[in-house]
Amino acid sequence: MDFGPSRDRMPTIQLSSAAMIRLRDEHATLAFLLVNGQTLTGQVKWFDDFTINVLTTEGREITLQKHAVIYYHVA
Repeated sequence: MDFGPSRDRMPTIQLSSAAMIRLRDEHATLAFLLVNGQTLTGQVKWFDDFTINVLTTEGREITLQKHAVIYYHVA
């Protein structure tokens, strides 16, 4: 009996990733609260398992580590 990963099953998308995909595609402006107390506002350009790349309202492109983000919300 083999309980290893099934090759015929599609990988699941985490709910947080699905929400981030929707926000990215809608070009929503988000406010990120960081662990150092700073708030960063901008749009998500891309993200992966560990980082979020944000185009700020000032026109800068910043890559955030996900573990540095306390929370984010639509601004």
